[in-house]
Amino acid sequence: MKTFLAAPLAAFALLAAAPSPAPSASPNATVTVTCNRTPFYVFLSGTDRPVRARTGDATLGQRFGLVSGPRTTLEGFQFYETNVAVTEPGYAPDAHYWLSSDCAIPSK
Repeated sequence: MKTFLAAPLAAFALLAAAPSPAPSASPNATVTVTCNRTPFYVFLSGTDRPVRARTGDATLGQRFGLVSGPRTTLEGFQFYETNVAVTEPGYAPDAHYWLSSDCAIPSK
């Protein structure tokens, strides 16, 4: 009976001694609002022109996860995609709100 207990205990000891994975070296990228107030934007599917979202504005100091960007429009304006999901009807389920680079800066 002692033999049956020794094998599981030895396996447990090996697992306990294994090093834990290293923490991620780089934190997730973020985008920070630098203006007192700035609107969120959405991009309609298949277009390069952002539309002001029908949601409240972002305010100075707010920080959001950075999904992608900058995205440059044909007019040369740049936008950053946040991790805030679009809640307005008519958009894809994976759509996110965007911020203008005039009032937002990315960081890593």
